[in-house]
Amino acid sequence: MTENGADEKKKNIIITAVMIVLIAIIAIILVRINNSNVSKKEDKDIKPGTEAVNTNSGTQTVDDSTTDKSGIEEFALFGVDSRSDQLDKGTRSDSIMVVRVDHDAKKIRMVSIFRDCMMNIDGHGYQKVTHAHAFGGPELAVDTLNKNLDLDIKNYVTVNFNTVGEIIDEVGGIVQDIDASEAKVINGYIDEVNKVRGTSSSHIDSAGTYTLDGTQAVAYSRIRYTAGGDYKRAERQRTVLFKVFESAKQMNTAAKIKMVSDLIGHVNTNYNTDEILSVFKNLADYTVEDSTAYPQVFYGGKVDGAWVEVPTTLADMATGVHQFLEGDTGYTPSATVNEYSSALSGKVSGPNNDLTNTDFGD
Repeated sequence: MTENGADEKKKNIIITAVMIVLIAIIAIILVRINNSNVSKKEDKDIKPGTEAVNTNSGTQTVDDSTTDKSGIEEFALFGVDSRSDQLDKGTRSDSIMVVRVDHDAKKIRMVSIFRDCMMNIDGHGYQKVTHAHAFGGPELAVDTLNKNLDLDIKNYVTVNFNTVGEIIDEVGGIVQDIDASEAKVINGYIDEVNKVRGTSSSHIDSAGTYTLDGTQAVAYSRIRYTAGGDYKRAERQRTVLFKVFESAKQMNTAAKIKMVSDLIGHVNTNYNTDEILSVFKNLADYTVEDSTAYPQVFYGGKVDGAWVEVPTTLADMATGVHQFLEGDTGYTPSATVNEYSSALSGKVSGPNNDLTNTDFGD
């Protein structure tokens, strides 16, 4: 892949992640309106809003008695592509972001972490970071980000890309061009999404311009076995999400509330309702100041039998993440990050910035 191609792919990943952030934010605002908890934890007897999460400063407990937020808020966002709406362990996170909210300045900065970035996952060794969510749900995924990047994230939000289908139906569909290669494979995806969503959307038999319903649009966004592979898939997801939000802007308040109410069961978070409100109730006042993706210098290729992206070095990546999120804070990598960094550097010969992964199974 050329340097321009790699930059474009990185840009598409960032844009897709930004759109998923918006879905998550809209969904969790409505938790308070519905006066309900947004997730049901399996195999846990923990009251939502008081769930423990491992952070660098120890085990933290989220307190229900919060007031309006000031200062800095950071949380992790995980986007999953789950056919069964599985939002806990057992599902890989295809989108991983650290979101930093400055409540005083009303600014948001976001760092996307490539799903194939190799990190140390507690109890599982060095693997691509997407596996952390599969092994231990958002708790282990947060723990992995904290330990590998010297972060102190306490909260998380996990959303399902299937949720987009419901939003698209609410806004009346989206207009999309389908080319010949996409028309050749899309119907298999439509059949699969029909089964998952319980819909009966029709097939698309030829290239052309269509108004896609929710099922057809999700099917379109999942196409990957055409030219461009996962790179084009990310581009399709970006296109769909942009069109959804452009349409949603035109909806009246009642329609927006109904739309977002439908999303509640598709969000998993350890925020309690008061915290959600205090973080996001004035969302219209906030702006996304900047976003980027890491690693920016890395080796892309097979390591231990799996395609990964190994940062050069993890210590430099952690430094870059801190500088981007926090500014020039004089951050110095911890002994743990330096240890992980040395181990990762020993696995590869050097950077090549190769993003041409075609190993879609993991």
